[in-house]
Amino acid sequence: MSDQQQQPPEAKYKKSWWPGWIWAVPIAALAIVGWLGFRYFASQGPSVTVTFETAGGVKASDTKVKYKDMVVGEVEEVQLKPDLQHVDVTLRLNSTMSGHLGPDTRFWIEGENLSLTNLSAIKTLVSGPYIGIDPRPGKQTDHFQGLPQPPVLKAEPPGTRYTLHADRLSSVSRGSPIYYLDLKVGEVQGFQLAKDKRSFEVYAFIPAPFDKLVHTGSRFWNASAVRLSTNGSGPSLHVQSLPALFEGAIAFDTPQDMATGEQATSNANFTLYASKDAAEHAPHPGDVPYRVTFSGQSGGLDVGAPVMLEGNRVGTVRESALQYRPGTGTLDTEATIALDPKLIQPTIDAPGDSRASMDAMMRNLIEHGLRAELGKTTPLIGGTMVSLRFVPHAKSATLGNGAIPQIPTGSGADVQAIIAKAGDVMDKIDHLPLPEIAEEIHQTTQQLAALSQSPELTQSLRNLDRSVTNIEHVTAEARTDIGPILTEIRRAARDAQQTLASAQNVMGGAQAVEAPGSAGLPSTLYELKRAARSLRELSDYLDRHPEALLRGKGNE
Repeated sequence: MSDQQQQPPEAKYKKSWWPGWIWAVPIAALAIVGWLGFRYFASQGPSVTVTFETAGGVKASDTKVKYKDMVVGEVEEVQLKPDLQHVDVTLRLNSTMSGHLGPDTRFWIEGENLSLTNLSAIKTLVSGPYIGIDPRPGKQTDHFQGLPQPPVLKAEPPGTRYTLHADRLSSVSRGSPIYYLDLKVGEVQGFQLAKDKRSFEVYAFIPAPFDKLVHTGSRFWNASAVRLSTNGSGPSLHVQSLPALFEGAIAFDTPQDMATGEQATSNANFTLYASKDAAEHAPHPGDVPYRVTFSGQSGGLDVGAPVMLEGNRVGTVRESALQYRPGTGTLDTEATIALDPKLIQPTIDAPGDSRASMDAMMRNLIEHGLRAELGKTTPLIGGTMVSLRFVPHAKSATLGNGAIPQIPTGSGADVQAIIAKAGDVMDKIDHLPLPEIAEEIHQTTQQLAALSQSPELTQSLRNLDRSVTNIEHVTAEARTDIGPILTEIRRAARDAQQTLASAQNVMGGAQAVEAPGSAGLPSTLYELKRAARSLRELSDYLDRHPEALLRGKGNE
């Protein structure tokens, strides 16, 4: 029965495709690493190399690449080039920068140098420098030349560029602001030496819509200096802005008569004047020129100096030169001044009428004493200017003839002339024999001192004092006795008057003959009347002058 027992079935081994739960953890970890790797490489943008002149503090794996203050990449490697003059910086950018790395893309190192025009860059002193980028569309490029300094305009907006020609840069520099009526409207993009090697070309950029303010007649000037001016309210100090003192500034404006002119086109050329005053009084086609000659005066009159009329600026010196006069051996200052008719006669409209109207006005003013003189803009320390002023009792003069008429000049009694005259007086004083005069005064003083100590002089003064005392005593007694004497004289005069009246009554009211030399009783009455009158006059005189009893009657 055992043999017949059925054998159990044989087990069969079948290999499973699942390795087991123990492998789930490493497989999951591998999947995560793969996914992170994929995400990393997928998020990586293009890699570019930028060549700079210096490293500027840039460090691998530390320095960031920023656009609009957002991190868009990182520095991977910094390597010195074989020429030992440049540095290659490899940048790994984000994928968002793909398609924005055209040939015009610009790179620079921000924070390498501190600039007062961008005070926000001070934070880079703490955080360190970073690479700035100004992306531009176009075919992607993997190698760029870095800028030596940050660009003025990172993403250049629509606007217009202008070229300004200046004799001196002063403090104007790259990045200097441009102002219009104290409003910042643009910036200086750069400058270079002109072809003549004697001047500079300054490149100004004014974005829209402010570029519409620039006309063909606009005037630009250097606004970085501190300006001191005087007016009716007193002296005043003008500063464009605080950064302008360090980084420079430019301002512009358009004269009212040119404000409606054509708008300036791109790359238009303008003159950059040294100051606002020079720009406002720059040559104008409507100015009327005149000549002036200051004989025997060389006051350093410069081109551009103001021409003042009764305290108001009316023109500018266009030409000035010294002229030697062999006959007199003196140096004269010959100048050409240009007067602005609208500052004197605002009613002039047509430039062609300016010469005739101005000449007629100048002839009239010269007849009333108008003369040209040299003066100082500020006493003693100011520059030389031409002053048109009315000279009292001026000699007769007329406006000169010629294509450029000549204005007569006055005495030139400015501060410089007064100082010169004072010097002449001092020279004359120096030539005086002062030691001899002092010696004579000293001798005279000694003689007076000796005379004052003389006994004869002392005795004479005492005698004179006693005489004056006696005279005062006699005068006092005379004043005491004069009263009774006057009373008697007045009584005698009244008696004589009464006697005369009685005699006239006896004669029946007959009038005394008023003619001298008459005979008879009328003549006697006439003499009696004169005696009474004389007594009255004597009484009145002694009443007014009692001292006459001592010294007699004097001439009144």
